[in-house]
Amino acid sequence: MKLSVCIFTHNHENYIAEAVESALSQKTNFDFEIVIGEDASTDRTREIVKHYHNKYPNKVRPLYRSTNLGQMKNTIDTILQSRGEYVALMDGDDYWTSSKKLQEQVNILDTHSKHVLCFHDASILKSDGQWENSTCCGPDHQSIALSKDITFNDIICDVHIPTSTVVFRKSALIQDYPPKWLTSLHATDRPMFLLLAANGPAYYLNEVWGVYRKHLTGFWTSRSYLPQWLIHLQIYRVLNKHYNYKHHRSFCACESRVSHILATRLIKEGKTKRALCFFRQYVRSSGLFPIKLKVYAKIMEFMLLYAKARFLFYKK
Repeated sequence: MKLSVCIFTHNHENYIAEAVESALSQKTNFDFEIVIGEDASTDRTREIVKHYHNKYPNKVRPLYRSTNLGQMKNTIDTILQSRGEYVALMDGDDYWTSSKKLQEQVNILDTHSKHVLCFHDASILKSDGQWENSTCCGPDHQSIALSKDITFNDIICDVHIPTSTVVFRKSALIQDYPPKWLTSLHATDRPMFLLLAANGPAYYLNEVWGVYRKHLTGFWTSRSYLPQWLIHLQIYRVLNKHYNYKHHRSFCACESRVSHILATRLIKEGKTKRALCFFRQYVRSSGLFPIKLKVYAKIMEFMLLYAKARFLFYKK
C-alpha cells in the first residue's frame, strides 16, 4: 500500500462527511486507503462513517472504539494500524480543497529521499462561516516559501505545520513511536512533527490546499489561550529532555517567548501574581548576563505594566 489517509474523529457529525469526501476525491496513480479512527462518538459520526464504509468497503477502513480513547491515543493507534508507506493526516473537522494534493506530496517524497514529511498551507474557517484573513501558516507563509527545507529547529521555533496538510514517511516515525512520555502531553501534532524532523527536513509546498475549522468544540480551539500556551511550554521541556538538551538554546528561546507572552497578557488582565511567575520564567530562560538590550526593554515594559496594575488594584 502506497499511502494511508488517517482521519481522527469524535463527535464530528457536522463535518466528517466533508472530510471523507475530500479524501475520496483524490486523483492518484497509486492505491491508498482511508483509515478512520472513530473515537466512540455520542452523535451521528459513527453512523456516517459506517455509511462510507458500506459504500466504499475496499477504500474506507474504520476503527470503531468501544470506549473513548481520547484524542492522543486515538491518533497514535490509528497511525499504528495504517498500512501505507506514507501517511496523510486529517482531523475529522477539516477537509482538503485540491484533488491533486496527495499525488503532489507523494511525488515530492518519492523524489526527495532526505525529506521525511511534506506539508502545505490551509485556510481558516470560523464557526460563523467567515474566513480568517490570514492562513494557518500566517506570517511564516512567505518566509518559509523561500526555503523549502524546514528543519528541526524551524519547527521548534514555531514554523506552524497544519496537521491536516501533512504527508509523512511512516518509516521515519515508527521506529520509536510512541515514546512513553507522549501520552503525558496534551497535543499530538508538534511532538510528532519534531520526532519526524529529527530524522530529516520537512518540505513545504507553497499552496493552500486545505481548510482548518475553528469552532467551539474543536480539540484545540475550544481551549482558552492560557492552557494552549501551557501545553506549548510542556512540549518544549519534555522534548528538550528527550533530546538530551542537544537543542537547548532553541527550546529555551521558545520557552522565553511564551513566558513573556503569558506574563504580559496576564498582567494586562490584572492577574499580577501569576504574571510575575511567568515573568520570572522569562528572565531565567532568556539569560541576563550579559544582559541583552531586547530583554532589558521587555523588563522595563513589564515593570511599567506591573506598576499600573498595582495602582489600579489599590485605587479600587
